[in-house]
Parts: sequence; structure tokens; C-alpha cells
Amino acid sequence: MILGLVLGNTSVRYGLFDGGAVRVSGRVEWNEFQTMASLVRALLEAHEVSEAVAASVRDDLLESVERTLPPRLTPVVVARRDFALPIANEYTRPWEAGTDRLLNAVAARERAGGRGAVAVDFGTAISVSVVSPQGAFLGGPIACGGAALARGLRASAPRLPHAEASSRTPFVARDTVSALGTGVFWEIAGGVRALLQGILRSVDFRPRVFATGGEAETYRESIPEIDELVPNLVLEGLCFACRAREFWKGPWSDVSRP
Repeated sequence: MILGLVLGNTSVRYGLFDGGAVRVSGRVEWNEFQTMASLVRALLEAHEVSEAVAASVRDDLLESVERTLPPRLTPVVVARRDFALPIANEYTRPWEAGTDRLLNAVAARERAGGRGAVAVDFGTAISVSVVSPQGAFLGGPIACGGAALARGLRASAPRLPHAEASSRTPFVARDTVSALGTGVFWEIAGGVRALLQGILRSVDFRPRVFATGGEAETYRESIPEIDELVPNLVLEGLCFACRAREFWKGPWSDVSRP
């Protein structure tokens, strides 16, 4: 088995890959890092793991993660640094595309079966990644996630109370917590709908739209353009990339700065 790790902005996802599939998975916030370390150690005790592979948008934390692993699994193999991802990258400056976006695109491409795909990742930021029917990552918009939006609003207006985004609070809210919950929820849901509708008008194919990320389940039912919720999409992408290492001969330009 392979231990897969995705080092995100606010959390780390972990999974065990076996036979080209994600067998075990989980997600832990960085502020609960010791919990994550304990979970990973328990996984390693329960399963025979031959390799640790990471995808990262937080390279500054990679060393801390490696210290939680047994020496036989270090140094960790890092996607895009140690092997290329199996997807053509049509970003104008390919190295700017986040590894998590590219892995979402890889997994969405495999699930869409040549139809073209869009992966909407509801994380700290909301990234929308478009994949052509030919299987290339075309790009897509990035927006503020719901929790980050609420935190930013509270930081700018510290007298506002904490509130969770919610579709169940009324539009004509009669208290501040409800007002914030409604406002944040529909700002995100309406914004993502507008982005998806703009993408669908901009391409000459009808992609399959996948939702993933920590906040995806919160918004999925209010965005009819989404076809399927796939919580482990980025881990699926890393799993496929690991399996494709031996035969993918694509360019390394996505990691090389001029």
C-alpha cells in the first residue's frame, strides 16, 4: 500500500492506496496536527505501507510531516517535484497551477470518461478547474471559501458575532447571526452558480461537474449545476498519478520556472 498525503492550506488529507483505489481516507486540520500524526501512525501499524507520497501547497510543512513518519518512508516522494502529473497543463504560466487543482482535474477527467469535466473544490479557497474532453487542464477561477469569507468579515468588523453559513436561515433575517448565516451561504452558493454558468457558456462541450472539499456537502444541494459529490477527489487524483508514474512521459514544464 501507498500512504498518500495532501498538504492543503488549512488541513491535511490522508489516504491509503491499494490496487489503484483509495481504501482508507481522512482529513485533519493543521491545528490538530498531533491528532493527524497519531492517526497516521495507527494506519502504518495496521497496514503494510511501502511508500509515502505527498502533494503539497504547503511545502513549509513537509518537514514536520516527515518527522511523524518512520525513517523507512522518508524522504517522502513529492508529486511534481519527483514525478510529473499525468495531465497536460494549459495554464499560461503552468507552474502557477496548484498541485491540488491539477490532481482534482486528473480525477475528474478519469470519472468523466472523455466528456470533459469541471471540479469545484470547496476549501479555504474555492477553486474551479476545467478539463477538456481531450483531458487537458484548461484553468478556471479561484474564489474565497465560505469559512474564509466569514472569518475575513469578522476580522474586518470585530463586533459581528461568529456565524455558520446556512441555507436554513431566512432571507428576511431577524437577528444578526441568522443574517450572517444567510448572507455568507448565498453569497457562496450564488457565486459558484454564476461561475459554473459562465464556464458552461464559455466552452463548446457539456462537462460533468464534480464537487469536493470540506464545505462541498454544505453547498451541493443549492447548486443544481453540480452533477456529483466526490469527497475524496484530490486523493483519487493522487492515487491515479502514483499509478501512472511509470508510463507518463508528459512535460515537466508545469514545475519549471523560466
